[in-house]
Amino acid sequence: MKNRISEQIQIRFRDTDAMGHVNNAVYITYFEMVRIKLFKEIFGWDSSYRMLNTAPVIAAMNSCNYRVPLFIGTKVKAQCCVSKIGKKSFTIFTEIIGEDGTVYADGQTVIVFYDYSLEKSIDIPQKYRTALERFTCK
Repeated sequence: MKNRISEQIQIRFRDTDAMGHVNNAVYITYFEMVRIKLFKEIFGWDSSYRMLNTAPVIAAMNSCNYRVPLFIGTKVKAQCCVSKIGKKSFTIFTEIIGEDGTVYADGQTVIVFYDYSLEKSIDIPQKYRTALERFTCK
C-alpha cells in the first residue's frame, strides 16, 4: 500500500510457545522490526542505528490486537504507517499480514520526541514532522 513500509518476517521456532503458535510477546518484536525500517526512512539512519544524534525519540506505548493464531511456516510481512501526528508524539499503526491478505495482528505504537538530557518530551521538529507526513496512513 502507498505510504506504508513493509518488512518480510521470518517466523523462527523460538518465536513459538508451547501451544505451537507465535507467542504474544513476539508480535511487539515484529512491530519493532518494521518500525526500525520506517525510522531509517524518516530519520536518515545509516547502518549504525545510532539515534540520539539524529532522532531523540522514545516508545511510550505498544498495543497489539491478536486476530488469528500465527504458526511457523506461515509467510507474513509486517507493514506500518503513521496514523497520527501530534505536537510531541506520533502513532504508528502496524499490521502482520499473510500472503493471502489475512491480518494476523494489528496494533499501535506511540513514539514521543524526547530530550534525554532534560528527561522530558519535546515538540516534534518541523523537519521530522514533514518526514512523518510522507508515511501517513491513507
